[in-house]
Amino acid sequence: MTAHSSSPIQTGDAHDLQLIEGFLEPALCQRVRAAMEAASGAAATLSGQSTYNSVDARVRSVTRLVIAEPMCAEIHARLRAHRKELEIRFGVALDACEEPQFLRYQRGDFFVAHQDGNTPLIRDATLQRRISVVIFVNATCNDANVDGYSGGALVLHAPLHTAAKPLTLTPAAGCLLAFRSETTHEVLPVTRGPRYTIASWFRAPTEDEQHALGPGSSELCAQIQSVRVDGVKR
Repeated sequence: MTAHSSSPIQTGDAHDLQLIEGFLEPALCQRVRAAMEAASGAAATLSGQSTYNSVDARVRSVTRLVIAEPMCAEIHARLRAHRKELEIRFGVALDACEEPQFLRYQRGDFFVAHQDGNTPLIRDATLQRRISVVIFVNATCNDANVDGYSGGALVLHAPLHTAAKPLTLTPAAGCLLAFRSETTHEVLPVTRGPRYTIASWFRAPTEDEQHALGPGSSELCAQIQSVRVDGVKR
């Protein structure tokens, strides 16, 4: 597998992110984009409501594409290969990586400010999410004569107890951005599209899953947590 450049984004204490440049090398990025351009799909669903698979275009307006299994498996395997790195970077124990969602944002599409999971007040299937990941398949470009999209920035909001300003991000094609799932974030409306991204979520081991890992799994989780506390390396 091609080596990737991985680093935290320097944003101060309020934002805790990880950028992996070249997560998709150019040739693979082009293959993925071609598959997404040719794919059909349906409106992406919401989570965190009583009906897990509900659709509400007032909240999330984007198409989830149906991609052939071999490509889905390739991206899924590449994500899982970075699990240990993300565990250490964020100081949390991680287990399963959810099936990647291949997303196409057309002109006018958006996703309002929300959290992906790990919010105890919402007791649904998202509760075990710990780290959200977004892979950028194409890049933004404000020149209408150049391939790319306009608008559609990913905006991450700092916790309410801080005075930090929202962080607006438009990473290059092929990059992966990881952040804590409880981070409030949104996708601004796309003004020229399409915008292609892949989203997935790493989940925390449940008690049953930790038991299946065998003796010492709880100690391992504690060791990982000690690496980073409140975003500060120990």
